[in-house]
Formats: sequence, C-alpha cells, structure tokens
Amino acid sequence: MQAALLERLSLSEDEVRSYQIFYPYALDKTLDALSSGRSFVHYCDSRAAASMIEHEKVWMRNVSWMNDSSEIAHGKMCLAAALESDVAEELADVLDARFPDLTTQLRQILSSWIPHFERETYITCVTEQLEKEDQMGRLSMWRAYGAGSNPVAFVLDGGPFLRPSNALDAYTSPVAYLSRDEFLHQFTEVSRNIIDNIDYLHALGRDHVLNNLFAAYRYAIICTKHPSFYEEREWRIIYQPTFRQSRRLVAGRETIAGAPQRIFQIPLADVPEEGFYGATLPALFKSLLIGPSAAAQQLKREFVSLLSEKGVPDAASKVIISDVPLRV
Repeated sequence: MQAALLERLSLSEDEVRSYQIFYPYALDKTLDALSSGRSFVHYCDSRAAASMIEHEKVWMRNVSWMNDSSEIAHGKMCLAAALESDVAEELADVLDARFPDLTTQLRQILSSWIPHFERETYITCVTEQLEKEDQMGRLSMWRAYGAGSNPVAFVLDGGPFLRPSNALDAYTSPVAYLSRDEFLHQFTEVSRNIIDNIDYLHALGRDHVLNNLFAAYRYAIICTKHPSFYEEREWRIIYQPTFRQSRRLVAGRETIAGAPQRIFQIPLADVPEEGFYGATLPALFKSLLIGPSAAAQQLKREFVSLLSEKGVPDAASKVIISDVPLRV
C-alpha cells in the first residue's frame, strides 16, 4: 500500500529516503491523507470568499495576523530547547565527524533566517475534513471565524496540496500540535534517523544534509503549534518571499477587520509541466458551506451565481447552508 502511495507522489528513490529520514511526521500525514482521499476545508468570511471566487486567487496572509498569538514563537521555543538536549549533542558529534563544523554552520544559518521567518511568512490555512462535517462544518471553526460575520467554508480536493511541486515556490505541510516534550520526541526520531543512516547521507554529500536539516528545522518552527489548538487539524500552504521568490504568486493588499494587510495570492491555474494540476476552480472546488448567518439564504443565492459564472458545474447543489445550531 505505501509503495503505491509513494508512487503517486512521483518521488525518486533518494527523495523518498530523504523524506523518511528528515520529515517522517509530514510524510506519514501525507500518505494518510492520500490513502483516505481526504478533502480539506478553508474557513473565511464571505467577503474574502467572494473575492477569491471572482478573481480565482486564494489569499495568503502574514502569520503575524493569525488568531494564534504564539505563531512561530512556539515552534521556535520548542526547537531551541531540543537543540540543547543530549540527543542534539549526540547528533552534532556524528555530523561533525563526517562534515567538519556542519552543526555550527547550520545554527548560524538558522539564526540569521529566523527574524525573516517571524516577519515574512505568509500562509493559507486549511483543515482536514472529518466525517459528519459535510453538512455542518466544525463548530469550533465557526466560532473562531465569528458568528455574525457571515463565515463560509470551502471544501477542496486535496490533490494539489499533497503532490510535490516547485511550480509556486509555496509548499504544503501539516501542522504538528506538540508540547515541548512531544517536540523533543519528534526531534529525537529525526536525529536517530540521521545517525542510523549516516553512511548513506555521507555519500550524498554535505550540501544534501545541510539543506535538508535546515528545511526540517525551518518547517518545525513554522508548523508547530501549541497542543491546545489540536482540533483545528491544520495544514499550511507556506510562502516566504525573502527566502525564495515566486514567479507565480501575486502580491496585493486587502483591508481585513479594518486593518490594511499585505497578502499574496495563489492563482487557481494548472502548471502541469511542473507537476501542479487539479488547481483550477472547477477541479479544486467540491462544495461551499455557509456558516451561521441571518443572511444564509441570500448568501447561498449569491455564491451559486458566482460559482456558476466561473464554470463550476451544478453549483446549486454544492452550496450548502450549515445546520450547526450556533446563535448569530
């Protein structure tokens, strides 16, 4: 089963092994999502949703505007603690024996980039769709997006999120909800993977190890959240323009909750020659849930019209008014 799923990701043998060594948590979550055919849901207010449909672009916002006040800070704290652990010292000894001063070089690079990650990380958040949510969505998410603000939820096909591609220079990763001790457990697993495979990694060279371990630390900072947020079951599409510029993402500015914010926009268009497909609005879109709202019927009418104009077939049956009994 796993071999068939890995084949769907179109990864080489060395790429698969690198994922298994450096990114075991993300790989397991991705294979699970593929095997279940999981859909993803994006919650937002109706104004943003209408704009995204009309312009066929998905917004990415700076993490500093997110609901969780500890964005980036929690992952940064967990990684800092793990890097002072006994297993980190053992890992450093093994790495530096094969690649002199690699650990010092890695920490210097990481330290220089962390301020950029804190200020210039843009994300689109989606959540795994769970059973029994088709008609009502998730109560905690409706609450987070505010009854009375006309919230809606896009239900989306998971394919474009899960297939590896460099077409956008924006990448998808599951969020890990970890305490400091749980983070250390994950850090230990990766460290043991590296130590156990050091002969193989030595043959691939210093740059391979440096780049992959830096990426593992980078995503650990960006995609680790406090365990109290666990029920969000979030995945993130991540873009960091100071780290790597995209040729295809579109910069813009929107006023959200009264505050002007810089955003980036993902065009809903395929780039099949670079492995990015299934991303057009008709292909990506599965349904739209309208959350608790006094104007639910009117919103349904307008979204059916918008989606039909954009070529979504049978839009009327795909716009659903949530039956969650949340007072508005």
